[in-house]
Amino acid sequence: MKIVSSSDPDILMGWDIQGSSLGFLAERASHLGLGLLNDLSRTPSNSWINSQDTKTSEKSILEPDISGTPSLDCCAQESSIIEDEWGRTHASGVHVGGRIVLNLWRLIRGEVKLNLYSVEAVAEAVLRRKVPSLNHKVLTKWFSSGPGKARYQCIKYVMDRAKLNLEILNQLDM
Repeated sequence: MKIVSSSDPDILMGWDIQGSSLGFLAERASHLGLGLLNDLSRTPSNSWINSQDTKTSEKSILEPDISGTPSLDCCAQESSIIEDEWGRTHASGVHVGGRIVLNLWRLIRGEVKLNLYSVEAVAEAVLRRKVPSLNHKVLTKWFSSGPGKARYQCIKYVMDRAKLNLEILNQLDM
């Protein structure tokens, strides 16, 4: 929160915004009764802060869009968040007021033709290098082990993944 507030970025991005980055954090925060997306917004809504609807509001915009074409139920829920058809079919599915949220795998899908769009597969195709994929249980174990080398390795892995997104975008001139 402090990093986003202090740097005030126009764009937030992640490989899989809905499932494993900002969407995951927002969902976890929602379970704790916190409105993370509202807090990250440049235009926070007081109604989200003061109501119990925070969980429902954030959950409705975090519904994964696996098919690429949302159902009518999904469109109805997102209509107040993403106001046009292009936004519903191409946007990240996560709305942070006053900021652009990019779901990188969707952007890459339009640039590179592959059978699999995992960050590892794209890194291998675009950067010509293999990157490791660690299980979330391993990362949790490392981080939970307390301060020390294991926690450092966990944080380094996450930071390297974030840098990898930028390297892929840079290599593709996006």
